[in-house]
Amino acid sequence: MLVGDQGFLQHAGSGWAYPFSTGILSFHAPIYALFGMVLIGLLGFPSRYVLRYGGNRILDNAIGLLAGWLSIAAALRASGFPPFGLTELPVQITARLFLFLFYAPYTMPIFLALAVYRVWRSNLIAPVTPSAVSVSGGEAPNLWQPKRAAVIGMIAALAVFFWSLSTKGQMSGQLLPILLAVYALPILMPTFLLYTGVVASVLRLKAKPDLIAVAALLVTLIPFGLWAASFSSVQAAKAREKAAVAAISKVTLPAKVRGVVIEGDDWSLINCARTRVLSSDREVGDVLTRGQSKSAYLRFTRAAAGSAINQGQAAETAPPDYVLIRLPRQPQFLKDSRVGQDIASPAVEVYAVDPGGTHLVAATYTSINRPPVFPPLLTTHGWYRPGNSATAQESCESVGDFIQHELLEKLSADPA
Repeated sequence: MLVGDQGFLQHAGSGWAYPFSTGILSFHAPIYALFGMVLIGLLGFPSRYVLRYGGNRILDNAIGLLAGWLSIAAALRASGFPPFGLTELPVQITARLFLFLFYAPYTMPIFLALAVYRVWRSNLIAPVTPSAVSVSGGEAPNLWQPKRAAVIGMIAALAVFFWSLSTKGQMSGQLLPILLAVYALPILMPTFLLYTGVVASVLRLKAKPDLIAVAALLVTLIPFGLWAASFSSVQAAKAREKAAVAAISKVTLPAKVRGVVIEGDDWSLINCARTRVLSSDREVGDVLTRGQSKSAYLRFTRAAAGSAINQGQAAETAPPDYVLIRLPRQPQFLKDSRVGQDIASPAVEVYAVDPGGTHLVAATYTSINRPPVFPPLLTTHGWYRPGNSATAQESCESVGDFIQHELLEKLSADPA
């Protein structure tokens, strides 16, 4: 504990000039040092038979777990843990490390209360003289089988944890030990308790099917009902969002397209849309691209479908009639809803442009509302949901699929 505030303690006994010149005011409050002094005072109280006769496995394990958590947090605060191995970690993992360090001091009152109770309880226990005569008779077996349930529950928690991270591309052999250490308390422990309760109730029902076993099983299944309700609410919200997008006034696509213009802020998505349009067998004419900053047009022909984004021919104007594919970074639909955009499904708008104006033909908007993962993974902040992240390939496939269904498949095939 004193190591956690070694910087503060190093200058605390010096004259006023030296501490201020070295920036003592920038140090954190010496909570670890004060906590360590309280522990030293607590250890000065004698306890009777605490090791041999006063054992309490649950209490002792809880005290040991909190002591380990506080010790690691103190070492991290004092840079006693080598930070060079964490510089290349993903942002989500480093954020968990900071949360691990931030929440540790809040467990100090809990640790002290348990430690005081442990010493007080040990003083109340009188020494027990072992009887020379052994009493025969076996104890009744525990129908709940807690050890077996804990083993199966941990296996299930680890399997769900690894599956959820591997499907999102966050799992690798090198990061495995660090992921286990970082996510042990915020994810693995709640998930372990969730599945262990179900396993214990199932084993109890199997050992003795009675009302107690049935009631216990129903209680342990309540969290899964809450997970189903959360999943269902997300699906209902997505359905309402699709209905709202479908209700936007639109026009039909023109019978003939003389050209396609692609506009947007993200040039990778513009290039993705351009490649999809020019690679199709539909009659679309030339494709012109430009950023939303109203930069100059770049014209691409079908022969140059695979060329780089900046190798198009300069063009001053677009044809009088054309189809506009717009890739807005934050469309007005989501601005009005005050929600963020799901980057795995970027917004795409298709317009028919003619001398009479610009008319919406099709649009897709997807807000950030990820459902909880399956199988259920419980965390200290609720059900685990994937973050708003996606690879460039996933975003490109989403844009290309929408253009294929809403534009290309509705056009006539190229006679050439």
